[in-house]
Amino acid sequence: MTGSGITLRHGDRAIRLKWHKLRRRPDRAPHDRGSLAIGLARGALMEVDLQLTDDDHWVCLHDAVLDAETTGKGPVAGTPRRVIEGLRQRHQDGSPLDAPPLFFDELIAQIERSPAGSRLQLDLKLDGRGLNGLARARFGALVAPLADRVDIGAHDWQVVTELSGLAPGSRPGFDPLELLPDPENPVLEDRAAALAFAAAMMETAPAATMLYLYHGLITQAAGLGVDLVGIAHAHGREVDCWTIDPGLAGLEPLIRHLFATGCDQLTTNAPEALEAWWQTCS
Repeated sequence: MTGSGITLRHGDRAIRLKWHKLRRRPDRAPHDRGSLAIGLARGALMEVDLQLTDDDHWVCLHDAVLDAETTGKGPVAGTPRRVIEGLRQRHQDGSPLDAPPLFFDELIAQIERSPAGSRLQLDLKLDGRGLNGLARARFGALVAPLADRVDIGAHDWQVVTELSGLAPGSRPGFDPLELLPDPENPVLEDRAAALAFAAAMMETAPAATMLYLYHGLITQAAGLGVDLVGIAHAHGREVDCWTIDPGLAGLEPLIRHLFATGCDQLTTNAPEALEAWWQTCS
């Protein structure tokens, strides 16, 4: 598998670090072009969020509205590309940057010009929006030529299945958080609930190659005697644990637990800082 630019190591084990929203540092704006260039040069594993514009262009934005990440306002899905191209990205502190939002076709063009070591995860943020033929055609045309370097993930397994089918060779993934009764407050009440959740994530996404698991669920389940990472591995799935940054409460025992269970990768906003911190621990 490509995309192993930064890893945590412990003994003979390694965990890949995935750059959340293209960030190499937490003080960078989401989907920052400078971080993208560095990540491509380093052969990094990077994640981008994808929304659809009003005229069915794919754009790298996390939120369904423009307000926080750009100088615009209103829903991404209600705004055409030409308007979004006239906006500016916002820094973490809200100040506008010089660059417009990053469109997916621009990102793909940069990947095509880069060495083959980097890998990209697409996190689909469609919030139930249907995909018409134009959106599907654009996605397939962009992703299919690079499919062996692309992971496709979302909470909506049907959308993942549909879009990964347009890019044979891509790796479909599933985030099962919304299988819980209250995804905003994810709680596994007892061992039976943890086992039921594990079974549900396997049954819902039978062809997933990667499961994206919130770190709190992994630790809750472990406390109940259920190893979610081990169960995923037993079914032939890899595991990405999200979102892991320096300063997270209980970080060192969590990382040691993830090494012990064989977790495959971590999602982080601070890959460089997390790697440096871990070197002081190990």
